[in-house]
Amino acid sequence: MDVITKERTEPKTESETVCLLAKTRQAVKTKQAVKTKQAVKTRQLALSLGCNANGKTVLRDRYMAYPLSVSPIFRLEADGSGKNSALEQRAYLYRMNTSPGLLAGDRLGMSLTLHADAQLYLADQAATKVHTMPEPEQAEVHYEIKVGERATLEFLPEPLILFADSAIQQISDITLHPTAGLSWGEIIVPGRLARGEHYQFHECWSTLRIREPNMREPANMREPAGSVWFTESMRLLGKNNRFNQSALFAERSMMGTLVLCLPSNLANREEINQLSHSIDALETETLKVASSVLPGERGLFIRAIASTTRELQASFKAAINQVRKLRGQAPLPYSMS
Repeated sequence: MDVITKERTEPKTESETVCLLAKTRQAVKTKQAVKTKQAVKTRQLALSLGCNANGKTVLRDRYMAYPLSVSPIFRLEADGSGKNSALEQRAYLYRMNTSPGLLAGDRLGMSLTLHADAQLYLADQAATKVHTMPEPEQAEVHYEIKVGERATLEFLPEPLILFADSAIQQISDITLHPTAGLSWGEIIVPGRLARGEHYQFHECWSTLRIREPNMREPANMREPAGSVWFTESMRLLGKNNRFNQSALFAERSMMGTLVLCLPSNLANREEINQLSHSIDALETETLKVASSVLPGERGLFIRAIASTTRELQASFKAAINQVRKLRGQAPLPYSMS
């Protein structure tokens, strides 16, 4: 009996090896993209906030599942004179993550809806750690945000710490009413710097989309939520980043992004120029800031690098205070500024 053997084909040259590896990685990424698109979105945290009869922002609906939860609502106290009763209208919430961080294959999802006139400042209790994982595995974080008429959302999460050999994809999809305000931030720490770990992660994908809401009820579930008027996508490389040892990034390792969207009654060239000048004034020797005007003069897109997370956070909170000043609102509480 003849025995038929099938020989395994191995790449013979270095170029063939590189080509085969590239094709394998692309096939895995394509499979992951299809799986992500077809899968039902996982949400561990879903919040809906609106105003009560006294105009205070309160939770209407709340769904929490491991590992995400939120604190009770905090709010500033008025002095009883009636002149600063608006202080009590805004809700302050802390988001909490009881897991040790993000591991390979983790998918976190959060949805947030602010109804008309609601005001929310949302912060994290602690930084998020993205742990070491085998290539090409990654962790994913999805945000689905809706901000209604005259509502205001301020979200400044704690830093995202990228451990060696980690990879993460973060997608933020925001539906923003023209009369609403938005401050949306992100801070990235490229490793455990105290241990000498600097830009040793694989990659960090971050995509932000802001769209107008449909002014009428959609005819069916397939109808798009609204037209996208701003989108930004960043792919930050770690080990393969040829600039990670440059003087600019070596001395200022922390990277941050802040989007400031003004409501339609303030979104004009004069107010934007005033806000831009105040942002430029935040720059120091260890903090470099660059800003550009959003489409339709809706606000500012800001990117900054700094030597410490503390300096980056302080500059972003100062920027939010400038927006509050334009809107005639009280600054952030001392404990948050």
